[in-house]
Amino acid sequence: MLLLFFFQLNGHRAPNFIDTKRIPQARQRTILIHGVQDNGEYIAVKKLNLMPGLDDEEFKNEFNNLMRVQHQNTIRLVGYSHHTTQVLADHNGKYVSARVKERSLCSEYLEGGSLDKHLSNEPCALVWHTCYEIIKGLCEGLHYLHKGFEYPIYHLELKPTKVLLDKDMMPKIGGFGFYRLFDSIEASNTPEVTATRVYMPPEYISKRLITPKFDVFSLGIIILQIMAGKESYTKCIDTSPEVFIESVYEFWVNRMQGTISKHTSREVRTCIEIALKCVEFSREKRPTIKEIIQKLNKIDIVECSSIHQLYRAKEFSFEFLENITDKFSKQNIVGRGGYGIIYKGVLKDGEEVAVKKLHQMLWIDDEQFKNELNNLMRVQHKNIVRLVGYCHHASHIFVEYEGKHVSASVVERAICLEYVQGGNLDNQLSAESCRLDWDKCYKIIKGICEGLHYLHNADTPIYHLDLKPENILLDKDMVAKIGDFGLSRLFDSPQTYMTQSQDIKGTRGYMPPV
Repeated sequence: MLLLFFFQLNGHRAPNFIDTKRIPQARQRTILIHGVQDNGEYIAVKKLNLMPGLDDEEFKNEFNNLMRVQHQNTIRLVGYSHHTTQVLADHNGKYVSARVKERSLCSEYLEGGSLDKHLSNEPCALVWHTCYEIIKGLCEGLHYLHKGFEYPIYHLELKPTKVLLDKDMMPKIGGFGFYRLFDSIEASNTPEVTATRVYMPPEYISKRLITPKFDVFSLGIIILQIMAGKESYTKCIDTSPEVFIESVYEFWVNRMQGTISKHTSREVRTCIEIALKCVEFSREKRPTIKEIIQKLNKIDIVECSSIHQLYRAKEFSFEFLENITDKFSKQNIVGRGGYGIIYKGVLKDGEEVAVKKLHQMLWIDDEQFKNELNNLMRVQHKNIVRLVGYCHHASHIFVEYEGKHVSASVVERAICLEYVQGGNLDNQLSAESCRLDWDKCYKIIKGICEGLHYLHNADTPIYHLDLKPENILLDKDMVAKIGDFGLSRLFDSPQTYMTQSQDIKGTRGYMPPV
C-alpha cells in the first residue's frame, strides 16, 4: 500500500512518499504502521483512530511533547500529519456535510520491538549485561524527562509495551500519548490516566493522586519483571525483602553458572534493592529518579586498591598485542596521543580494540602508568572510553654504555581500549565551525558534559586536565566518549590545587588562565 503523508518538520511542510504496512500490535486508540521514507529510513507511523473525545488538543499535546524530547533513551520524532477533509455523509436518510480528520505521528522505527516480548513469568531470558543496560537506560530516559526541562514531563503510562529496543538492545521510552506537563512537582488530581493497573501506584488507584513518584512505581514494577518475571510484584509483597532479594540473586548466580564477578554481583543486588524501594506502598519512601541514577553510577565505579589487584583483571602479553596489531605496523596506526601511538587490533572474539602503546621516555614511570590504569578501571559510563585490558612487560638486556656492557631494563606498557569507529572530534572541526548538523553537535556537547559530570561526581573526583577535541572520540552513532586519561588526577576534594608548570603537560589553548 502506498500512502502520501505530509510531514511537518520544524514548522515546514514537505511531501514524503512512504511504502507502509501495518504492524501487528494495533492499540485501542491507534494503529501502528511500519513505513519506509523515500530516503530509505524506516519509520513507525502512529495513525490515530477517529474516536469521540480524541480532539485536536490531545493530538497537539502529544506532538509538542515528542518534539521537546531529545535523548538516546527516548523515541525520536520524525514528523507528523494533521489533515482535515469535507465529505458528504448519510445521516438519517439525508446527506450532511462532515469533517473527516486524519492525524498521524511519525517516529523512528526500532528493530528490536518492545521489551514486553522478552518478558514472561520467568526472569528475562536476555543475558545479564543486556538486562542491566536496559534497566540503566530506562532510568536515564526517565531522569531526562523528569529533570531535562523547565517543566518536568511525567509519563504516567510506563510499561514494557512502551519500552522499545533498537538493534543494539538500547531501550527507548515511547508512548507519549498520556504525558502531562505540570507547572510544578506538587501533587495533582486527575481521573484521565488509563495506564494498566499493575503499573499504577496505590495512591493513584485509591485516590487518583499523581505525583513524580507515579513513574518511579511503574519503573520498579518493570525492573522486577525483568529480574524475576511478570508475577514478581505479587511474590515480593508476600515475601520478606531479604528473602526475595536472596532468591532473585541466587537465580542470576545460577544462570551465570557461578562465574558472576564482584562487579556484576553488585549490579544484580542493587537493581533488586532499587526495584523494591520503587514499589514501596508509601510514595514518600520511594526514591527520586535522580537518587536512582546516583546509586547506579556508584556501582560502576570499581574500587581498586593496588596495581596488583588490577593485574589479575585483563592482562595481555606483549606478544599477544604484537600479533593483533601486526607487530605495531604503521598501517594499523589510528591515532597519536601525548604519551604514545594508538594502533588498531582485533581480539580473538572479533572485538576491535585500540592499543595505546606508551613511548619509551624517562618521565613515563610505573606510577604514572598505574595512575592512568586505575582511572580507566574505575570509569564505566557511556560517554567515557571503556578499558578492555592492559600490558606491562619488562625484559632485561645488555647494552654498551661508555665502552662497557651494562644490564638494562626495557619496559613495554600499553593500554587496550574499546575501538571507537567515528574518529575524534578534531576531525569534524574546521576553522569556521563543526561540519556536523546541529542535532549531532548538540548530542556531542551533551555527551561531553555528562561524561565530565560523571568524572567530577565520582566518590573521589577525577579531573581530566587535558580535555581537547583530539581526546573526544565518536562512535558510529556519533556518541561522544572522553578518552586519554594520562593527565587525570584523583583529588580528595574538588578544591583548587597549585601545581608546578612542568607537572601539567596539557595543551595550552585549552588551559584556563589561572
